[in-house]
Amino acid sequence: MNRRGFICLIGALAARPRAARAQQGSGGRYAQTLGEMQRAYGKIAHPGETARAAYVMRLIRLREKAARVKSDAWQAIDAEIKRYPAPIDSDSAALSSLRAGEWESPRHDYLYRPDGTWTMIPVEADVTHGSWRIEGNRSFETVATEPPRSFQYTIILLTKRDFVFTDGEIVFYETRLK
Repeated sequence: MNRRGFICLIGALAARPRAARAQQGSGGRYAQTLGEMQRAYGKIAHPGETARAAYVMRLIRLREKAARVKSDAWQAIDAEIKRYPAPIDSDSAALSSLRAGEWESPRHDYLYRPDGTWTMIPVEADVTHGSWRIEGNRSFETVATEPPRSFQYTIILLTKRDFVFTDGEIVFYETRLK
């Protein structure tokens, strides 16, 4: 190997740890922020629904930032979000009213109708569709396939803008379309 090749090799090897540290630093910042948020929420003696919802909303925004910069911290944030589902006795009618409308997920857009049916957008013949309902903090969906497939999720947060829910393993995020 000539001198120039050797210098390039040493430079490349030296840059790798720096790049890894930079990425770690980004994840470390999100992990540190997550820890601060957890401690602050933990200091609330008896957090009510308003405090829980505000905490979850801050976690969602932190997760969005971590995902945008491709930090692995989103996994720890998802784990924390799963710990704070909506109350079991949530108002089903109010949540159903919020659910109705057009929503965007990372893969597809959906229309949830007030009559309890849903369809992928754009609405066309033979597009995936089904039915939905909310009971307490549970969301139930059925896909109109043969045989029909049914899914049950725990609602974490449902607002005019965000729908966050889990199947117990994965946290799913949808945003209302304008």
